[in-house]
Amino acid sequence: MTTDNKRPQNLREAIRKLMSKTPLLRVVVAMGLGIVGFEHLPSVPTGVLYGILAGVVVGMAYIALGKRQRAEWAFTAMLWVGFATLGMLLCSHYRAEAESWLPDGGWGNEGRGQAVFVARLDDTPHPTPKTYKVPARVEQIAKEGEWHEAGGRIMLYFKQDSCSERLRYGDRVIIRGRPEKPDTSIGEEGFNYRRYLLRKGVGWQCYVASERWLPVADRSEGKTVIGMAKRVQLHLVERIRSCQLSGKQQGMAEALLLGWRDDLEEETQLHFRQAGIVHLLCVSGLHVGIVAWMAGLPFFFFGRLTRHRIIKGTVQIIAIWGFVLVTGMAPSTLRAGVMFTLMRIGYMAQQGQNTMGNLCASALLLLFCNPFLLFDIGFQLSYAAVTGIVAWYKPLVELIKLPYEGVWPKMVAYVWKLICLTTAAQLFTVPLQLYYFHQTASWFMIANLLIVPFAGVLLALVMGLVLIGDVPGIGDAILKVLQNALGFADRLTSWIGSLPYSTIETGDCGIAAVGLLYACLLFTTLYIRCRIKWTLPAGAGCLLIATLLMRADLFLPSAA
Repeated sequence: MTTDNKRPQNLREAIRKLMSKTPLLRVVVAMGLGIVGFEHLPSVPTGVLYGILAGVVVGMAYIALGKRQRAEWAFTAMLWVGFATLGMLLCSHYRAEAESWLPDGGWGNEGRGQAVFVARLDDTPHPTPKTYKVPARVEQIAKEGEWHEAGGRIMLYFKQDSCSERLRYGDRVIIRGRPEKPDTSIGEEGFNYRRYLLRKGVGWQCYVASERWLPVADRSEGKTVIGMAKRVQLHLVERIRSCQLSGKQQGMAEALLLGWRDDLEEETQLHFRQAGIVHLLCVSGLHVGIVAWMAGLPFFFFGRLTRHRIIKGTVQIIAIWGFVLVTGMAPSTLRAGVMFTLMRIGYMAQQGQNTMGNLCASALLLLFCNPFLLFDIGFQLSYAAVTGIVAWYKPLVELIKLPYEGVWPKMVAYVWKLICLTTAAQLFTVPLQLYYFHQTASWFMIANLLIVPFAGVLLALVMGLVLIGDVPGIGDAILKVLQNALGFADRLTSWIGSLPYSTIETGDCGIAAVGLLYACLLFTTLYIRCRIKWTLPAGAGCLLIATLLMRADLFLPSAA
C-alpha cells in the first residue's frame, strides 16, 4: 500500500500514508458512500442536500481561512460529508433527468395511457427473441393537438420486421404507443428491472408495434462524435461479416475487436466463462492496453528525452481513443481509455506511475458523468481487478527472485510475472463473481497463461483482416491464420471448460459475505505490505465466517 522504505507500524499509520499518497481515494470513497446512501436510504429533498453542501463549503472555508489546525478533524469530517452529499445530488439529478417528461408529468390525452411522441435513438438497436431493443431520448410529445418539448429517456421494443431492422443510432421516430414505468420485479430472484433501467438513465419503457411508428427524416445526430463512432463500429461489423469466417469465428472476431456480442454464440460465451477469460470477449482494459503497447512498438528505439516521451505518449493516446471510437465508445472501453490516458499523461510529464491515483481520477470522472456506474458489474469488476494488481502484483513477483539474463531466464520471469498479474486480478474479482454469478472459474490460470498472451496476436489479426483483407495474397494469408488462431482458441477454451471441477459453485453469496471476503483481502494486503501481525489472523477469521455464510444452505433446513 506504500512504496516508502519505512513500513507503517499500525493500521492508522498505514491508512494515513495511503491517503496522503492518493488523496483522491477519500473523495471517491465519500462519493461512493453518498451514491449507495441515495439508493438505499430514505429519500432526502434536493433542497436539503443543497443546504448541507452549502453549509459544508462555508464551514471548510472558515476552518481553512482561519488556519485552525486544531479543527483538522472537523475539516476532514466536512470533506467526507460534502462529497457524500455531492454524490447524492448527482444521483438525484441523474434520476430526475431519466424520469422527466412534460413539466406536469402528462403523457397526452390519447386515452388509456396512449401517447404520440418523437424520440431519438440513443444506441444501435440490439435484437432480442422477438424485438429490437434500444434506449431513446424523448424530444417532443403531442398534447391537445400541439407538440410540446419533452425530456426523459425510454426503452423502446420494436417488433422485428424489415423496417425496424434498418434502425440505427441517431434515427428519429414518431411513435403512437403506451409508455409505462418498468416492472419493479420480474423473475424468480425478484430482479428489479425498474431499478436496473433507472441506473442506466432510463425511466420508461414502451412496446412499439409495426404499424405504430414512422421514421422522421433527420440524421443530424449521426454527425456527432458518438454518431460517427456508432457508424464506424457498424461498418467494421459488416466488414467482418463479409469475410469468410464461420459463424462461431465471426462472433469471436467481432467481440474481440469491437465488443459486439450480438453474433456471439451462447456456447462460446459459456466456454470462455468456464475458462475464466470471458473478459476477452468484452472490450476493456486488456484490449486498450494491447492497443497502447502496439502503438508504442515503433518507438522502441526512443530514449528518455522529454520530446521522445511526448511523441510516443501522444501517438499512444491517439491510438487509444481511435480504438475507443471504433468500439462505439462502449462504457467499458471509455473507462479503460480514461485510465490509460491519465497514465500516459503522467508518463509524458515524468511524474511517475501512480496507478492508484490514476485509477481514482478515472473513477471520479466517470462517476461525475453517471453516478450509477458504481452499480454496473463491468465497472466494479474492472476497478477491482486493477486494485488487485496495484496491491498484490509487486509483492507476489518479489516472492521469487529470478535472474533476467539469458533467453530462457527471461521467458521464465515473463511467465512468473503473468502468473502474478493474473492471480492478483482474479483474487480481487472473485467476491464479485460469487455475488453476481454464484460461481468462479477453477482453471483460470491455465487459460490466462495460454490465451491471454495470444490475445494481442488475435487482435492484430482481426485488425489486419479489416484493414487490408482485400489485398490479394495478403488478405488470404491473414484470413487463413486468423481462422486457425480462432479455432485454436475455441478448442482450448472448450477443453479447459470440460476439465473436472472447471467451476467452483457456492450457495447464495450475500453482501455480508462479499464484505467479509474483501475485508480478508484488505487485512492480508496490510500484512503483506506493512507486516502488521494482527491483520493475518483477522483476515483468516473473515474468510472463515464468509465461507460459513456462503455454505449456510448446507447446514440450515430448507425454507420449504
